[in-house]
Amino acid sequence: QISAMNNTFDEDCNNLNVNAERLDMRNYTIKFRCIHGESDHDDGNGKEKQQEETTSSTTMSSTGATFSSNSSLKSQASSPLHELLTIIVTTSPIKSNPSTEVLERTFDTFSYAGIEFCYNCPKIIICDGCRIKQDESAVVTNKHANTKQRLRSGIATSKQAENYELFKIALRKLCDDAGSGVVLHGDDKKSLSPFRNTRVVELDERHGYGFALRHALRHEVSTPYVCVIQHDRTFMRHTPIQSVVQSMTNSNGCIKYVGMNMRSNLTYRDTFTTKYGSSSLNELLGMVLKPPELALDSSVFGPNGTSVKQMLEAQSHNKALQKNLKSLAQTYLVTVQSTSNSSNSTSTTTDATSEEDGREKDTTHQLSLTPTLFWYDNTHVCETSHYRDFIFNPAYKMVAKGGFVEDKLSPAIIRSVERLGLREGHSKFGCYILDDHSGYFFTGHLDGGSYMTTAEKKQLISGEARFNKK
Repeated sequence: QISAMNNTFDEDCNNLNVNAERLDMRNYTIKFRCIHGESDHDDGNGKEKQQEETTSSTTMSSTGATFSSNSSLKSQASSPLHELLTIIVTTSPIKSNPSTEVLERTFDTFSYAGIEFCYNCPKIIICDGCRIKQDESAVVTNKHANTKQRLRSGIATSKQAENYELFKIALRKLCDDAGSGVVLHGDDKKSLSPFRNTRVVELDERHGYGFALRHALRHEVSTPYVCVIQHDRTFMRHTPIQSVVQSMTNSNGCIKYVGMNMRSNLTYRDTFTTKYGSSSLNELLGMVLKPPELALDSSVFGPNGTSVKQMLEAQSHNKALQKNLKSLAQTYLVTVQSTSNSSNSTSTTTDATSEEDGREKDTTHQLSLTPTLFWYDNTHVCETSHYRDFIFNPAYKMVAKGGFVEDKLSPAIIRSVERLGLREGHSKFGCYILDDHSGYFFTGHLDGGSYMTTAEKKQLISGEARFNKK
């Protein structure tokens, strides 16, 4: 047993460094310090007013993979999703306030992640605070020169701050009207709102995305997993959140984070190859996971599944977008992301009866989890304890106040890999990207910073029509 108490992170996750060659093919336990119950008023540099020290244990195999003691999680694999997962939605001032249209459109896509996800899982909308720019005519830096960038940095005019307050009032009404309680399988879903079982939490001051998320994790979450969603990130098609949670629960802590793929990381393996070369790609491919929990119905997932058809049908009003999506899927077929996964993607089983008449009993399509060296803030599922005790541990300084989680954490992952090697350096972060290898992504982006509401669009069109008449 190796004790590594009171070690600092040294900017590269060195607290858990162990030479795998010395492990002699046996398992050892590493004890390290975790911080619980910290004050929310630290500056991200480890300066806390109050700290409660506890000891956690992690088991490391001789391969360098890190597994936490998750026997309690594994025993909950058969539990309903709402007992395992809390949905955290982060929001902040945007120019479309006081309209709640952005959040309504995002919540309307929750049904793509399943009925229980949409209606039964507890949801928390964490509303970040903002700083009010007193002198609206004052000179600002280029970084804050336009409204979108200024609001992104949490700086609002007095009028924008007023609109944000009205937005939060309207949001609370949406959640109150939606009600609470568990929806049973046979219940009528037509009259239900996706804002059901949702609470609004307001922060008094500007935290930024990372620390706002940290506040929710520390004070509002009691489930072992969280699904983190930004206010303008939508599901584009059927997404197997429940199966993802099951695969994480049964992984003995190996899978700590699963990101739903989006347009920019749809071909992550190609991006990785470009940066690190084909030899590193071979090692990465050896780390790709194909959990049995993600061997799903091929009539739903994969290139010919209803999930893809669902996505295309939802864009039937926009033929140009439909064409672009199909073109992207065709391009995907020749990427490393696709060709490196061509084998064992679909399997068919038959029983004695079906063999006689040639009928197929069951066809499954295997979804994959590709290791990533970038922690995407896009929609993802993560172990609550991984976020609380590791990612947001102030001693490690991996998240800065006012910033995004991915900004400092992703370089930390890369430094860990550079020091320890790909497999071992990645294992303590345990982050993966979900892909069903259909060539279509699971999540989209409304771009809340530039979003125009339906009413604003109508007003713009009406104004243009009047101008053309003149």
